[in-house]
Amino acid sequence: MMIDYKFPLIIFGIVWGIYRAINIILKMKFSFKRELIKALFAFSVVGIYSVTVFPFPFYTYFDSHLPSPINLIPFASIYGSLHHFYYMVPIRNIGGNILLFIPLGFSLPFRFQIRTFWKVTLLGLITSFVVECCQLFIPMRSFDVDDLMLNTLGTGLGFLLYKLFVQFFSKNLEAMQLKEISKN
Repeated sequence: MMIDYKFPLIIFGIVWGIYRAINIILKMKFSFKRELIKALFAFSVVGIYSVTVFPFPFYTYFDSHLPSPINLIPFASIYGSLHHFYYMVPIRNIGGNILLFIPLGFSLPFRFQIRTFWKVTLLGLITSFVVECCQLFIPMRSFDVDDLMLNTLGTGLGFLLYKLFVQFFSKNLEAMQLKEISKN
């Protein structure tokens, strides 16, 4: 029996919604912006966990004495993906590893007020390294240095998207405030 990545996301979404609703009711405070920031960060972390740990084989035979494959050669699996005969392999492997960490890079500055590219990217690298190390102990998963590079790139891209987002909305906010002042 295999459990795919959607199952933990659904369970977490239900538990998260109940927890946040109870928290809001008890505190009698609600800020849509604050809730959105907390949810974005939490779901990015749970999404990373869900996609990297699942599908997880339950009640499936596997030989636990076989070591997990380890790739320590930079660009080896990227090269292999790019030269695969099926076009979805590079999209899934390369694009998936980048896209998976973009929400983390986008949400870290909002959630923890980390405003420098290098700090956010370093946190993405550390998170990816922890995930890759955990995969050493999970059947049918492997440690891959290319995943580290692609995940870190995704975190950096997420931070750049954060910067563009903040720049875009700060300019629009200033323009709206100027229109209000000119009306008065």
